[in-house]
Amino acid sequence: MYVTTTVENVPATAPRISGARRAHKSSFSYLVTGIRTLVAASAIAFAPAGTALAVSNHALWVANGTDVVEFGNLPDGTHNEKPKLELNSAATFGAPQGVVFDAKNDLWVIDGGNGSTILPSLQEFTEAQLKDLKKVPLPMPTVQIKSAGFALPQQAVFDATGNMWISDSVANRVWVITPAELAVSTNNLNFTTTIKDISGPFQFNGALGIALHDGNLWVANVNGTTIFEFNANHLPAIGVGTIANLMPDVVLSDDGQGSIQGPWALVFDTAGDLWSSNANSPFTLVKFGPTQITTTGDPTPETTISPFEVKVKKTFDESLAAPNGIAFVKGELAAISANSPFGVASYDRRQQMTGGSIKPDSFFVGAKTTLNMPAGDNFGPDINRK
Repeated sequence: MYVTTTVENVPATAPRISGARRAHKSSFSYLVTGIRTLVAASAIAFAPAGTALAVSNHALWVANGTDVVEFGNLPDGTHNEKPKLELNSAATFGAPQGVVFDAKNDLWVIDGGNGSTILPSLQEFTEAQLKDLKKVPLPMPTVQIKSAGFALPQQAVFDATGNMWISDSVANRVWVITPAELAVSTNNLNFTTTIKDISGPFQFNGALGIALHDGNLWVANVNGTTIFEFNANHLPAIGVGTIANLMPDVVLSDDGQGSIQGPWALVFDTAGDLWSSNANSPFTLVKFGPTQITTTGDPTPETTISPFEVKVKKTFDESLAAPNGIAFVKGELAAISANSPFGVASYDRRQQMTGGSIKPDSFFVGAKTTLNMPAGDNFGPDINRK
C-alpha cells in the first residue's frame, strides 16, 4: 500500500451519440491523489440486479434530450400520448443522459452538460419535488454535484449501501460516490474511489453501460464490441482514496454476427440473464444466459430482439432505432429508441423468450410523447397516481 499522485490525460473519444448528446467531447487533464490498494468484496454490499432501490408503482421515467418525463405504466398497444409529468430544470439541465432512483424515491438525473455554459453533473430531485411538479414545473435540484473529473457521465446504479456507481464514456472511468458525498452540493468533487482502465487490449473504450450483479461490476464499451466483468473480489473498498487499475475477469466479445455492436446499456433479469442494447447496427436487444457470461468468450445470444416496422396510422415507425437505455419492471423490458422516430418499446416475458423481429408489447411513439433524442430510462414512483 502506498500513496500516489497521478496526473492523467483523459481520451477525447466520444460515444456514438447524436444531437445535444454530442456536446461535450473535449480532452482535459485532472489530478487524483489516492491509495492504491484492493480489498476483499466483504467491504462492499450490492443491490440486486435490475433498476433502482426501493422503487414503488413501476412508472417509466425517461431522460429525454433536454428534460425528464414520466409516462406511468406501460399499457399494451401503440400510444401517441403526452407524458404524465415533465421535469425541466432549464437552469441546470444540459443534456440528461440517465435517471436512477435512490432508496428514498428521490430522482437522480445524470446530466452530460452542453459543452459550454452547463457542466456535467449529478442532480437530485426529492420525491416531494416530483409530487409538486405541476405547481413548480422548473425546480432547482436539492443537490447538484460537479467535478473536474466528469467528461460525459451517462448512467448510474446504486448498491445496497447507497453508493452511486457512475459510468463516464469520455473519461473512460467508473466513478463511485458515497452517501455522505451525495448529500452535499459541490462544484468540484474530488472522487475518493475511481475505477479506471489498464494499458493494453483491455482498456475501456467508451465505458457506458453499467450494472451490478452478485457483487460483480459489469461495464459495456460503447465505442467497441466488448463487455467487461470485474469480480467482486477485485473491486476496491469504497471511500478510502483508491484508484483501481483493474484487469477484467470476463471479457464478452462480438460473435462475428453482430451480437455486441456499440453496447449502450446493461441490465440483468431475475433469472440472471444479462441483456444489452446494441446502439450500432444491427440495432438489437440481446440476452446472454447465466452460463454464457462466466468465462471470457464470444457467445451467441440466447435471444435477439430485432427492429420491427410498426404501423402507426398511415406510416411505419421502427421499434428499435439505435436502442439506448434498457430497464426491467415486473418482467417487462423497456428499451429507448434514440434515433428518429424516437420512442420507447417494451417486451413481455414471452417475447423475451422468442426474440426475432417482433412488434413490441407496448410502444410509445409520436409527437405527443415529446420524445426527442431520449437516452436513458428507468422505473420509479408513479407520481400523483390516481
